[in-house]
Order: sequence, then C-alpha cells, then structure tokens
Amino acid sequence: MNSRGIWAVLVLMAVAVGLLFLPLADRTSGSERVIVDHTLEEIVHPGCYDQAELTNYIDEVSFSRATDELGYRIEDECSKERLQEGKESVISKLFN
Repeated sequence: MNSRGIWAVLVLMAVAVGLLFLPLADRTSGSERVIVDHTLEEIVHPGCYDQAELTNYIDEVSFSRATDELGYRIEDECSKERLQEGKESVISKLFN
C-alpha cells in the first residue's frame, strides 16, 4: 500500500472516531413507550407510574407521539430524569 492509501485510511478512521463523539443520538428514543394522562396532558415514565398523581384517563403511547403530536409535557421529577430530551454522543449512548 502506498503512502496516500495509508493516509486515506488514517483520515477515514479519524473521521469515524470523531463521529462517535458528536451529539447525534437522541437521549430518549422516540419509540420509547410512555404513559400519558389525557386530562392533565402530562407524560410519565412507566417506572414513575406509582408515584405520579394521575387521573383515570391514561394511555400508553410512544414518546415522540406524546411530545410531537399530542404536545404533552413532562412534569414530575422522576420522569424528567428518565425521559431527557436533546442529543448525546453515540459513544455515551453505547455505554449508558
């Protein structure tokens, strides 16, 4: 392999490693299932269901539907901790 080929491979490897550290992945997957309270228009993580004060008008939907289509919000601290919005790096997503 000539020196150009070696440099090309090194540059491609550096770009690939660099992409692992860019914030590209969603913190919470849009397909994650959540509980929504249609009366309160609130999103609750399933692990926080017992401590949430919900009405009887609840449903289970995807996180993206709850936020984008229904426009509901996360109110309780437990759900805010588990359903974080925004982006994170691919490498941190792999280790979490």
